[in-house]
Amino acid sequence: MHKQRFQRSILFILSCLLLMFCYPSATSANQTEKTSVLLVYDSLAKGTPKEGNVEAVQRLLASFGVQVTVTSYESYEKGMLLKFSKVITIRNADDVIQTLELFKQDMNEYVGEYMHIGNGLPANIRQDLNLEDQLLDQDNIRLAIGQFSQSSITASNITFITKFNGTSYGQITSERKKTTSPYGVLHGKYAYIPYMVNGNLSEQAAAFVLKDWLSVKTVSHSYVLLNEIYPFSDLEMLSEMAERLYEAGIPFIVSVQPVLNNLDFPAMQRYLEAIKHIQSRNGSIVVNAPVVNSTISQDITILKSQMSSFLDALAAYGIVPLGVGTELYWTYDQHYSGNGLSFFQSGIIFPNQRIMYRAQTSTSSAFTSAMYTIQSKEISNYVISSKTIDPLPMNTAFVYPFPINHQEMEETLDTLLTSWTTFDDYKNDEHSVRTEKNELTSHSGHLLINGQAIALNNAITEIDSDHTYVREVKKSFATLFSVQNNIFIVLILTTLLIFMVFLIIGYRMYKRKFTHQERSL
Repeated sequence: MHKQRFQRSILFILSCLLLMFCYPSATSANQTEKTSVLLVYDSLAKGTPKEGNVEAVQRLLASFGVQVTVTSYESYEKGMLLKFSKVITIRNADDVIQTLELFKQDMNEYVGEYMHIGNGLPANIRQDLNLEDQLLDQDNIRLAIGQFSQSSITASNITFITKFNGTSYGQITSERKKTTSPYGVLHGKYAYIPYMVNGNLSEQAAAFVLKDWLSVKTVSHSYVLLNEIYPFSDLEMLSEMAERLYEAGIPFIVSVQPVLNNLDFPAMQRYLEAIKHIQSRNGSIVVNAPVVNSTISQDITILKSQMSSFLDALAAYGIVPLGVGTELYWTYDQHYSGNGLSFFQSGIIFPNQRIMYRAQTSTSSAFTSAMYTIQSKEISNYVISSKTIDPLPMNTAFVYPFPINHQEMEETLDTLLTSWTTFDDYKNDEHSVRTEKNELTSHSGHLLINGQAIALNNAITEIDSDHTYVREVKKSFATLFSVQNNIFIVLILTTLLIFMVFLIIGYRMYKRKFTHQERSL
């Protein structure tokens, strides 16, 4: 009897130990590590319709939270391919037939997942896809995928897939041949997209293939983003717009420009009041990356302390920023990513407008939570359905530039109120911003500062405009100089008094002499 109890006790203890060891394993299995991808291209295709497609792929990958290493054929080093489990090749140069020999040798040994964009599909991938195609030197095409479509796209040297194994994505219709073929295909670990350029629907269509190739399982969402908000923007109109969106039940994101100096000025206080009011109207706040005017500017060398000061100023005012809005190239710069983006777990990726690297690197810094951006007018050109529009494969912000007058504001609001898109609340997701002083987070729609939920107050406080803009400098010898000034004043007044006395005496003596002479005559 005792032996059976002892055995049961041993079994119970072993079971508990087994659960203790298994639990961390299950937890780590649920923690997804960042995916790394090698992106190899033959040409940036500058001056051609394909210019910008390398950057477009980089931005799509960034929106999926992927860390990307970029290299050209010219910079490729032997063995680089074999260090990655996922590789994408972009072929833009139609006149280049021979693949770089080093890359070709590594490709023959490569056993990982591979995506090819453009012409020149490797023979072994073609064989695995059981792919047959037809190349046309010039054509007008119609591209359709999901609920989106674009017609009359001029394309040169475009490949039409006529036979394949696997899953197809979208459709390309040739106006010349009157035939339809898949936009892209995926079979096992191989994917192929014959045509992709920046600035038309093919960019967003590539995301449908990328998501499945990357094995991304998370559900994507659509968001409203109002950007280009500055301290000198029309803050009253901004508050009015926030009220109207709140009343309509439309959550939105506002991307505010940081103030790096003069944080105690009344203009800054009014700026903070407006941002706090937006937050109370169901608006989520993200901070834009600062504008870079020069890579040798003193402002750049103190970027980290300035960004930290602004974030702490927001926290002190009860404002919780949830992420950062940045151009893509900041994530490929060690200085900008280390000193400007490192505070943020979440990022909204904008296309590059003006690239000014300070410490460029070939490997990106990936956000835990990332978002793609597209201008609202652009995406509206592709919508073919009058039904509720499904989100794109990745989290996407539809960008609405802040209006410059009330007419533009009414047009923007009318567009949003009549939209078939379901917009989500950004703060419903997990976001975190950290400085040395504060931790700013969101959790299930709640905003927290250092773990404490904040109260949302929609009242706007009036800010007094009186302010000493030039601070008075402390004077070490102020008292001494004040005494000296008083002494000098007394001496000058005494001298003037004596001078007046002598002047009066002289006048009287002269007058007596003149009178005496007249009497003598």
